[in-house]
Order: sequence, then structure tokens, then C-alpha cells
Amino acid sequence: MPVKPDSRFANLPVLQVLAPDGTTRRVIALRLERLSVDGGVTRYCVTQGEAIDLLARRFYGDERLWWRILDANPVVYPLDIEAGDVLNIPAPGPATRVTRTRKF
Repeated sequence: MPVKPDSRFANLPVLQVLAPDGTTRRVIALRLERLSVDGGVTRYCVTQGEAIDLLARRFYGDERLWWRILDANPVVYPLDIEAGDVLNIPAPGPATRVTRTRKF
């Protein structure tokens, strides 16, 4: 199960687990501690009506990168974020950079 170095799952252990049907499966462990953030952090106070995907769209241009914000903060369920919460917003990294190839 190869994981790219810029992936959310990089450096997490791969575990062998027993599935309900009796087979063994390989799964990636959950990240239980805060991810160290390189390249600077912006502190942001959440306002009413803002969801984690909207913040990812605002700061990274892509709502699918919500996990970058969650990984830089204490473990929290995404729907538990409320107005007044102060979040660390990491600077865009490799996962937020767009790579375009040109074909002629």
C-alpha cells in the first residue's frame, strides 16, 4: 500500500487487521496527534456559518483539502467546529500546489 510523501497518510503505520468476514486486511492507522506544520501558520477565528470545507476553499482554493486544516489542529470531528473557535491554518504545501502538464 504505497503512500505518497505529500499525502495526508504519509508516515503513518500500516496495520494488519482482522475483518468481520475473517480475512486479514491492511489499513492505515489514524493520526491521533497534531501534525507538525512547516512553512508558517495563520491563526483564524471561525465565524457563524463557516464549515471546514469552506475554509479549505478560501485558503487553498479546493474544499477537498479540509484535512490539512484539521491535521494542524488538536483532534476534533469536522462537524464540531463552531463560531469562535480559533484554528491553525497551515501555509499551502505540496498537497495544495497545482501541477499542470501541457500537451500539444
